[in-house]
Amino acid sequence: MRRSRLLWGALAATAALVAGCGGGSGAGLDANGRPLGEGDDPGGPMTASFSSIQSHVFTPICTACHAGGAAPQGLRLDAANSFTMLVGVSSAEVPGLKRVAPGDAANSYLIHKLEGHQSVGARMPFGGPYLDAQTINLIRQWIDNGAQK
Repeated sequence: MRRSRLLWGALAATAALVAGCGGGSGAGLDANGRPLGEGDDPGGPMTASFSSIQSHVFTPICTACHAGGAAPQGLRLDAANSFTMLVGVSSAEVPGLKRVAPGDAANSYLIHKLEGHQSVGARMPFGGPYLDAQTINLIRQWIDNGAQK
């Protein structure tokens, strides 16, 4: 009985967290899963640079959930925090992997989450729509190029 109450409590808490973050709305993505706007700022083409990824992916899409004190796994992806919370930092879900391992996109947990190959948790953005392959490849390229700021 006690175990059942704990399970229902955990399910209710998870549902409240998901409902509260607004993930999966598709805000910031076009019908093909590409970020709206382009370039280092929303006016030019998206590139494999941190500032471009921040302005096209992290800020408009990821911060729907990953912002403030209630950010999942403490991962805040707003412009002030994302670089230091991603690059060279161990994943909270899989501590053996870095969230972003500079020079090694294949072993970066961010890529696992974006592509849906992670060992725990859900694919991101939570509930979709998901980023298209071209956008993920630009993020991969940034990481493989050393994940510079």
